[in-house]
Amino acid sequence: MKNYIFLLLFFASCSSSGQNSPFAKVPKLKSNQEIAYFASGCFWCVEGVYEQVLGVNEVISGYAGGKMKNPSYYNHGNHTETVLVIYNPQTVDYKQLLEVFFEITNPYTVGQEPDFGPSYRSAIFPKQGDQMDLVDQYLERYEGHKIDVIAFEKTNFSPAEVYHQNYVSRLEAGENVVNPRYGVNVSIPRRNAFLEKTKVPLKN
Repeated sequence: MKNYIFLLLFFASCSSSGQNSPFAKVPKLKSNQEIAYFASGCFWCVEGVYEQVLGVNEVISGYAGGKMKNPSYYNHGNHTETVLVIYNPQTVDYKQLLEVFFEITNPYTVGQEPDFGPSYRSAIFPKQGDQMDLVDQYLERYEGHKIDVIAFEKTNFSPAEVYHQNYVSRLEAGENVVNPRYGVNVSIPRRNAFLEKTKVPLKN
C-alpha cells in the first residue's frame, strides 16, 4: 500500500499536496514596478522561468481567469494556475515578457505537458491598450490555426498557498518542498530549456 501511494504522488499533478498552508500575499508595488499575468501549465514551472528574467522583481503563483472567490488548490473552480510577475519596465518591457510566454508555451494544447486540462490552460491577462495590442500581434502569427491561448479581459487573480511559492528556487536550495520529483523531472528541465534558447536578458 505504501508503494502504491508513493507512485500516486510521483505521477500526480505538479501541485498536489496535503498541506494546509496560508495563502501568499501580493506586495504593494513600488513606483518603478508594474504587473503582468501569465498562465502556461503548472505554475511551479512558469514561476521558475520568469524569476530568471532580468528586470523581474518577484513572481507569485496563484489562480486567475475564473469567477470563484477565495480559490484554493483543491477548490479553484474554473480558475487556471497563473503567475503574477512584478517587474521593472525600465529593465524589461511587456513585449519581452510576452516573448518569454510564447517561448515556453505550446499554443496547440490545453495545458502544457504533462499537465493538461482547464486548470492548466494557457492564458494571458493583458491590460487594455498597448498590452492588448502586443498580444494581438503575437496571436496574429497563428492566424488560420486553431490554438488554445486565451486572452482574458479580467484577471481576478488570487495568490496560491504559501507552499506553492518560489518552488524551483526552494527545491534547488534543498528545502523540503512537495512533490520534489516533479520539480526535478519537469519544472527544472523546462526552465533549463528556456535558459538555453532564449534571447531575453537574464539575471546572472
